[in-house]
Amino acid sequence: MNNSNQVSDMIFSSIRKLEHDELLLIEETLAAMECVLSAHQGGEHHEHHGHHYKVAYDPSCVDSHAILEKLKELGVEARMIGL
Repeated sequence: MNNSNQVSDMIFSSIRKLEHDELLLIEETLAAMECVLSAHQGGEHHEHHGHHYKVAYDPSCVDSHAILEKLKELGVEARMIGL
């Protein structure tokens, strides 16, 4: 990891409600990405019956689009929500 001491946060919302094992896989996969500092569930998103996830990352070596692409690889349809 780059030692730039920069941290950005993103929140994404899944389109559908995710099962417990899917949530664990997302958390483990995102947390294992280089330059991701943390990834954790942020509760349910009642409007779409999905879930929110908050991800802290170093923007000097990964960006939010790469994180969303990783979610797509996992089969999770998600979108960033306003920060």
